[in-house]
Amino acid sequence: MNTKILLSKAKPIIIIVLLFILAFSLRADAININGVPQNYTSLFEDSNGLPYFSEMDSYYNYRMTQDVLDHGYVGDTIINGTNWDLHGYYPSGRTAMSTPLLAYMTAFTYKLANSFGNIPLNEVCIWLAPFVASLAVIPAYLFVRRLTNDYGGIAAGILVGLAPAYFMHTFAGFFDTDMFNMIFPIIVAGFFILSMLTKDIKTRSIYVALSAISLLVYSIAWEGWWYMFYIIVGTGIIYLLVSNYLFKMKTIRSFNEFSSKKEWLLEQPALFSFIMFIVLSSILMSIYMGPVGFASSLISSIGFSQLQATVTGTSYPNIYVSVGELHVPDLSSVVSEVGGIVPFVLGILVVPLLLWKLKPEGTKKENNIQQAPKRKSKPRRKAKKTKTEIIPENIKNNTIKDPQILENKKHYLLYAVLFIVWLSLMGFALTQGSRFLEQFSLPIALGAGVFVGLITPYIKKHVQNVKYYALVVAIVIAAVVYSPVYGAYTTSNSVVPGTDDSMYNSLTWIGNNTSNNTVLTSWWDFGHLFAAIADRSVTTDGISQNTPRSYWIGKALTTSNENLSVGILRMLTSSGDQGYTTVENYTGNTSKSVEILDKILPVEKSAAQTILTSQYSFTAEQAQNVLQYTHPDNPAPHELILSTDMVNKAGVWSYFGNWNFQNNTGQGYSYYAGQGVTQQVNGTTVVGTALSNTSAIVAQINGTQIAAGLQYQQNNQTQVMEPHKLIVVQNGSVKLNQVVSNDSEFSIILINQNNTYIMAIMNKELEDSMFTRMFFENGAGLSQFKLVHSEGGALDPYGTQVWNVSS
Repeated sequence: MNTKILLSKAKPIIIIVLLFILAFSLRADAININGVPQNYTSLFEDSNGLPYFSEMDSYYNYRMTQDVLDHGYVGDTIINGTNWDLHGYYPSGRTAMSTPLLAYMTAFTYKLANSFGNIPLNEVCIWLAPFVASLAVIPAYLFVRRLTNDYGGIAAGILVGLAPAYFMHTFAGFFDTDMFNMIFPIIVAGFFILSMLTKDIKTRSIYVALSAISLLVYSIAWEGWWYMFYIIVGTGIIYLLVSNYLFKMKTIRSFNEFSSKKEWLLEQPALFSFIMFIVLSSILMSIYMGPVGFASSLISSIGFSQLQATVTGTSYPNIYVSVGELHVPDLSSVVSEVGGIVPFVLGILVVPLLLWKLKPEGTKKENNIQQAPKRKSKPRRKAKKTKTEIIPENIKNNTIKDPQILENKKHYLLYAVLFIVWLSLMGFALTQGSRFLEQFSLPIALGAGVFVGLITPYIKKHVQNVKYYALVVAIVIAAVVYSPVYGAYTTSNSVVPGTDDSMYNSLTWIGNNTSNNTVLTSWWDFGHLFAAIADRSVTTDGISQNTPRSYWIGKALTTSNENLSVGILRMLTSSGDQGYTTVENYTGNTSKSVEILDKILPVEKSAAQTILTSQYSFTAEQAQNVLQYTHPDNPAPHELILSTDMVNKAGVWSYFGNWNFQNNTGQGYSYYAGQGVTQQVNGTTVVGTALSNTSAIVAQINGTQIAAGLQYQQNNQTQVMEPHKLIVVQNGSVKLNQVVSNDSEFSIILINQNNTYIMAIMNKELEDSMFTRMFFENGAGLSQFKLVHSEGGALDPYGTQVWNVSS
């Protein structure tokens, strides 16, 4: 075998290796956390010099992997045959990781790696996503290459592997199930396509079985697997109908043409593959999930169209509307997240291009029009030239007789239908939130690759010089992939971990200094981190955020009533949902239930019983049933965790904490905090921090006289607006807390810690909130909250305070 033939055979492998290296190396660069200033890098690394994970779901997957390594299955225990997680959603707990592939695969990789050396589990987790995600270039390349050529495959491999919506969830340090969301859908669709177009029954059966098995594995990897089932089924139905009745390809033939029903099914590739995919998938899913579970997954998936509702099935607010990835993206965001305007346009245009490839063969003028014999000219008279159109029989009857042409058109039609269904379904999904950008970017990337592959023959036709042709094609591919390649490089070099030493050390302290039955509460964002590092149960986290608990936690932070805040936390950490659900079962009205709880939670048990029986006509038995959950005899020990990030999130937790159940609306309030800059002016200390180019918080300190306000520019003149209340905290103690102007809508807090100033401005509604009094005022005037541990300052990225709550 000569070198040329050898290189030709090795070319696909060489291309795949190079594509993988490109995708992996760009992801690997995130390990350097270049988004953190170099002198602060160590604050975002653990004792082994490894960066903390970039987001919180990674810590849930990390904890599930620890479970597998510790006792062989995900979750803390098994209840009635179901893996159960007792760390999340305390006290009831919940089903543990319904898609456990990541945990088991990581545990296996960890054991394999440690057979060669001593490698920490979090290091395995850090590198797994870049490796698995980069493998997606392989099926992407092969999927598009089969229909087009290497050029299309290369473009598709790069676009899929580096799609921004995918890349930003799969770089080093991001340990989540997103890593599976490109590779498995391509494999499922790819094998299905192969089975539909394969004549040999054995090979066809293998392909369709592999497609169904791949879907099963995908269902073990990610809970949104069902969309690929709908895409394949939708593609199969539309293709069979359109190909048979519109294009007369005879993909569905009559029973009369065959000797038996078995032969009728086996001899029709597309129909056989379609039916067998549904049958095999249903059987496999029913074995894994149970028939009810499989049906439930398909039916419940319809509920994703309600994600944008303000309330869903209850009067409590829908917390999902505050989750960034569930906000509906605008067109510019969609274009950016799929890789830029060029891939986006080409990914859409691939559909008309594939349909154009279905045009009848031989319709060009020079091929389809024959001239009749010319009549001889008579003297002095010219005969008129006439043309008689001879229409090929296959065009007249809308049928295709050439076997090769027919097969090619089946390919183009099947791919066209697949892209139409895929783009349409994912396009609709985008109306429910940006979390589906990842899924939408896949058909765009594959479609753009197909487009590139299909236009290269036309380029070759017009650029016949081999070198110039290669150059032009290289330029086309570069133009298509430039944006995602550059975006991947930028993303990888701007990564900042999702936590730092302050929060990590605080959680370690909790793990070492509290009882095992201690329950942790905070806003839901960091729940997975708390459970994993402190090894304590939490009331809410990134799985259970959309529950009434988020409203009650928001209220506990927003209220100025210490007794109410303590009562809310006692109810949640001891009985979970039982308190408010029991009240609502009796009233049948959420608004009335909240009103009742607002009155009974701040008071002692005996007073609460009197309120229930005298003001709301509860029977003594009903009152006791409620109070066992709202005022338990043996409440669980619990800690409240506050952190700097919650300052910026105040607009969210206060919005839900102030929810109006009469009109289903909330009202959010905010803080802005910054480092104060001091200067001496005529013996007076002036402290300020800029809010914008034209406004700032300013304070003047002259001995014991302190004044502060909001300075702004109006009509080229400097104006100062007085706050509603001015609060001054010096070295941990409140020195001033007074109303300045009843007409003002904002308040200012000035914190002096060893002559270093922090200034914060807030809506006046937050000036006496429990969060303000604890986080900024060190618990001034509070008797039931005790600060037991703190790390970092109020302006540090993740400055953390741990508050013990009186039981």
